[in-house]
Amino acid sequence: MYGVFDFVWHYALPVGIFVYCYGRIFQVVRRHNRIRSDDIPMVATAGDQNAEQNRQNEQQVPVLALSYSELNVLQTIIAIIVGFIVCWSPLSVANIVQTLAVCFLFALRRNRAIIVHLR
Repeated sequence: MYGVFDFVWHYALPVGIFVYCYGRIFQVVRRHNRIRSDDIPMVATAGDQNAEQNRQNEQQVPVLALSYSELNVLQTIIAIIVGFIVCWSPLSVANIVQTLAVCFLFALRRNRAIIVHLR
């Protein structure tokens, strides 16, 4: 039972917290960049008669592309999470396998003792 607690406490919970917190950070960065890009006014010149129409078309199209800062933040987040998972997965998997093997062997030994005792 300790192995399962150890896996959850030292591996699954930190990964979940990383994903949640870094996801929130990424959402704030996206929101900040969207607000900042909306605040920049588009200057219309006398030669550009379609400036207002272009501005309306830009507002109607949802922004799916990532800016340079958003891409940089996303790469950092992915690198941190993948690095944690790569470094801690072998130990966590070994602990879970050992816990399951011990439980299986204990159950097998107990069942064998019961069968021998019944004969």
